[in-house]
Amino acid sequence: MQLLPYFLIYPQDQALPQRLIDHLEAHVTKPQNSVDFEAPLTWAPDNRIVRALFTTLFRRYYSFAPLDITEILSEPQLTQVRREGIASLEDFRLWFWQFVQNHHNGFFPRSQRLEIQKNAAHHLGIEPKLVDPLLNAHREDNTILQRNNGTPSSKDLIEAYNYEVLETLLYNSDTVTLRLSGLSLGATARSLLKYTKRYGVLVELQSSNETLQAIISGPRLFFGRATSFGWNITQVISHLLREAPTLGIHIKNVSIDVILRNRQYNVTLADEGFPEMTPKGQMREDEAFLDSKVEKQFYWSWHNNKFRGWDIIREPEALIFGSQLIIPDFALVKGDQRVLVEIIGYWREEYTQKKQAQLEQLKQSGLQHMILLVDTKHRRHFTKSTYPTVYYKAKGNRYEIPYGKILKALPT
Repeated sequence: MQLLPYFLIYPQDQALPQRLIDHLEAHVTKPQNSVDFEAPLTWAPDNRIVRALFTTLFRRYYSFAPLDITEILSEPQLTQVRREGIASLEDFRLWFWQFVQNHHNGFFPRSQRLEIQKNAAHHLGIEPKLVDPLLNAHREDNTILQRNNGTPSSKDLIEAYNYEVLETLLYNSDTVTLRLSGLSLGATARSLLKYTKRYGVLVELQSSNETLQAIISGPRLFFGRATSFGWNITQVISHLLREAPTLGIHIKNVSIDVILRNRQYNVTLADEGFPEMTPKGQMREDEAFLDSKVEKQFYWSWHNNKFRGWDIIREPEALIFGSQLIIPDFALVKGDQRVLVEIIGYWREEYTQKKQAQLEQLKQSGLQHMILLVDTKHRRHFTKSTYPTVYYKAKGNRYEIPYGKILKALPT
């Protein structure tokens, strides 16, 4: 069943976003209880679009925050209260309740509230009218509307909203298929491989007619419900959208298999219908996510020792054989000699069998110089491998990797 998401197009649809921005701008620095969120719901035929735009505005551009004590008290007044150890609104609230405990047995009726606040203010040397704001500035209704990153334009809001729509679809996705074109398909494939590995999802890459097809999915055969990896898929697509301008790639087509309320839908966005969108701010780059533990150990052991003069390169350039595109984990290089290394460790049974079949197809396509480093628990799937195969095993937090056997498999 086809699902048609509602995207906004700039500049045709800018009137409503701009009106909502102007509405919030008129209330910046004002308390939350003075901001009218009901009237704007009548500004569009379907109030869900207004609610969605408000959600985007408050996720990215605006927020409500309590006043700081320095925004309520003057510098001479701050000097006064600091003598009692008060440096924040929380300090003041604690001090006030301790004052009530010490001077009024911890309780007072509502009728005496103003009198006790006056006594507390006199004790501190500040005006009585300041006590109530100091006590209640943290309450939600009294928090102040503020900008987070300057005033957005209607174009900013439309692109942010469009991404939020896509993100919602991806969170509920089972599989995402991308068709990409451009001059850097190899670099794009490496980027996709890096991020799918980082976020623990699977990717199948194929190349034909100067187009790269990537099928990204969670290992749904092995883990829970079909959309369990929607968040992970979302992160991969977010990174790709960020890097698309740098890589010089164009998204020709996106097909998303979405599962909502146990029903499956498909969303297809062609290049002419792919909306402009802006992912959220920069995502962290953390080397710890790039490789599995065994890949790290193998890389650094080889990098530091350069066994028999062989150097190591991580994630070398993409190789295309027929319609298959492969980016091996490592390349071992010595002069003009080059041997690829593929580590097979953390995969589940079904995917391991599929990978083994793909590797055999690569061998038949002409890729000769490759060594497989396989977790011994997968040995039975690789006993008939036509590539040299070396087995390793886990021992505590380390791995026993037979580097000697790998060296024997390398050209002399």
